[in-house]
Amino acid sequence: MPIKRFLEDLRRRGELDKYMSLLANAFNPVAADSVMCRSLVSVSWDGNLYDCDFNQQLNMPAGNGKRSVWDIQSFAEMNEGRIALADHCYGCTAGAGSSCGGEVI
Repeated sequence: MPIKRFLEDLRRRGELDKYMSLLANAFNPVAADSVMCRSLVSVSWDGNLYDCDFNQQLNMPAGNGKRSVWDIQSFAEMNEGRIALADHCYGCTAGAGSSCGGEVI
């Protein structure tokens, strides 16, 4: 996943554009159907909500505007609104996919 240390290593070696192009060109809409952010949430130790574990590591709050478990009455509210996306999201949708739900066959 192109985040944190791996992202910095790609930048340092001048390979980030090539790697991101590889991920984007390998986009698989079937894999996109089963990514974590479509059916699960990530909750930090202090109750903050994130659309996935990678977004939590990047401190990207849930895209629907609900910031913590204290801001919602039910997790069903997480189905409302958008998912926070960035370039690293191509990592879960490339090829056979990569998510907490497993890869597509």
